[in-house]
This record gives sequence, C-alpha cells and structure tokens, in this order.
Amino acid sequence: MNLVDDPSGTRRFRVLVSAPIPAIRQGSQWLTLDLWARDVNAQAQVADVTIVCDSVETMPGTMMPLDPRIAVVPAVSGAISDATLSEQIAAADFTQITGQAGWRAAALSRQILRLAKRQGKPVFLGISSNRARTNIINAQGKSLQHRLRARARSLDVSMTQRWLARRSAGVFVVGEGLRKLIAPVARTIHVGVASWIEQADIAPPRPRRGEPARVCMAGRLEAMKGFHIGIAAFVQAGPERFAGLTIIGEGAERDRLATQAADAGLGAFRMMGGVPYPEGFFAFLDAQDIVLMTNLNDEQPRLIFDAISRGCIPLCPDTPPYRSLGLDPRILYAQGSAEALAERLRALADPDLRVALSESIAELARTYTVSAMHRARLAWMDGAR
Repeated sequence: MNLVDDPSGTRRFRVLVSAPIPAIRQGSQWLTLDLWARDVNAQAQVADVTIVCDSVETMPGTMMPLDPRIAVVPAVSGAISDATLSEQIAAADFTQITGQAGWRAAALSRQILRLAKRQGKPVFLGISSNRARTNIINAQGKSLQHRLRARARSLDVSMTQRWLARRSAGVFVVGEGLRKLIAPVARTIHVGVASWIEQADIAPPRPRRGEPARVCMAGRLEAMKGFHIGIAAFVQAGPERFAGLTIIGEGAERDRLATQAADAGLGAFRMMGGVPYPEGFFAFLDAQDIVLMTNLNDEQPRLIFDAISRGCIPLCPDTPPYRSLGLDPRILYAQGSAEALAERLRALADPDLRVALSESIAELARTYTVSAMHRARLAWMDGAR
C-alpha cells in the first residue's frame, strides 16, 4: 500500500484521478474550471492527488488554480503513453475514472482499466449525472433527426457506463437516483452526497426580514434543468407576492426562457450570465431568499447545499436523491409539476415560514461538506478494494 505520512499524524491515500476537464498551465501553476477545481482541491485536503487530464492553451469559463500539492500529468487530446500511465497507476492506491460520456470519449478510462488489470490495482468509476437521459430530455420538441441522434448518444453513454462498471472495483454515484444506471452490473456502489461547501462557507443566520422574497434559479440553461417549469410556477404563485425572479446561467435555452417570461408579462424578471464560483456566486445567493430546484433528471445537484449554506431555502423535487437527504417535507414538491411548485412557493411568501424552514434545514450544510464527501468516498474505496 502506498500511503504517505500527513503532518496531522494520520495516513493519506494516494489517488490517481482521470479528469474529464482539461487544465491550463501558467508558469508553474495549473488552472482549471472553477467548479472542478473546487472539487478536486477539496479531495487534495484528504488525500495525495495526481490528475491525468488534457493540457490546453485556452478554455471557455472561469478558471481557478489547482492546489499546488496536486500533481498534473498532461495528456494530448486524451492520449498518454502506456508507460507513463502504468507508472502513475503503480504509485496510486486507487484510480478514479469518469463515466459521463460515450465509448470514444472513454478511451482514457478504458486504457486505465486495461493497464490496472495487469497490475492488479483497483479502479473506481464515478458517475455524477444521468447524461443518457439528459440527451433525451434536451431533444424533446426538436426535429426527428435531432431526436434520433439524441437516442443514439443516450444508448452510447448507457452501454459505455455499464461496460466500465463491470470492469471496475466499484462505482460511486451522486444521488440515490443514479444507482439504477449500473446496479445490475456494478460489484459495489457508493451513493455519495454531492457538495462544494466547506464549513467556512456557511453564512451566519440571516436577520428576520418582512419584505417580499427574492426568488432565483441557477445552472446550465438546458431543457433538463426545467427552468421553464420554474417560470410557470412563479407566474402561478403570483408574482406580486415576491420581489422578483432571477435566472443565472448560460446555455441553449436562454432565448426560450426570456420569451416565456416576456409572454407571461413578468416585469420583475432578469437573466444573468454565469459568475465566478465561489465568491461571485455566493454574493448572488446572499441577495436571494428562495432557490427553485427544477431538475427533471435523477442526480442530486450540489446547488442545494450552496443555497442552504447562504441562508436560502431550496424548493426541491420529491425524488429519491432529495428524500434521502432528510429534507423538510415542506420544501419538496412533485417533480415536473409547476402547480405543485407554485403551491410551495406561494406558502413561502410568508416570512415567518421562511425563517422556520431556514432554521430546520441549516444543519444539513454543516453535515454535507465537500471534505466529508471525499472522506466518505475514500473510506468506501478502501473497503471495496
């Protein structure tokens, strides 16, 4: 076992991570997308991490530095030599691969599995969202050709996930809803709770406010996110009861959502582009009261803990990924139903109820931190191997 000493007196695992996101080198520093950096930097707090990823010169989005303790092994267009990769696998206790894409995109994952098998080293597959179903949802209402392509991509992703799962020592998924993707073939499954929050990110309790609540939604602007349901629910709940509705994000649905809001006559409505995480996004949430979680898929978005940690109340679909968190039933609604969401939202026009709900869910942010997520995953991998 390749464990190294930690200054705290504990022992640390060495983890090799096949990263789905590229990185950019600036001098002696590596940078990657802010949300992915937030995740892997937290993992570096509890383990010694080496990342294998594409090295690129430019990339859209907001960059964040990787923890300088993280070693980066650059690949070129996803390609890396067997010799280099074998050396990294041999040095690691565990290797993590991703199962979010189809067969061609999984070339590096397949290479890792082949080389790790020769060494008898454990490889663990991670799945954070049901991209197969997302392809189908996002194609609804499009042309027949578009829908057929989406079904082909969906089948490609599903078959690739199962192929990888059969050959991995175990599979970790984000949210109870994803278990079914690989349950028939996985040797063991770890259902993790996804969070980007640390204890230091949790804001103090908000003072009691009597003015109308500010409502928002955030994320990629794609059909799967269900933002159109949130707009419809806001209209049904009575816009006059609230200070306004804000959507933050980028994506293909932007124009459609803006048109929907305009057709509904929403005056206090605005759309914002993405902002840097965490500072910019936390500042945005600090100016909001209610976050509408309208996903139509099976995963558990990390946004729920962002919201709770900053004093907002998330209204969430009543599905396994959310029920398993032990959420207050008063913030759950029937998934995909604008009427059910409007009913919950209308009740939250009452500031006293908002205070009570905020207090009832506040402890969840302290329980489900990003460090706790990685510690739980490491413990599971140690047992599963």
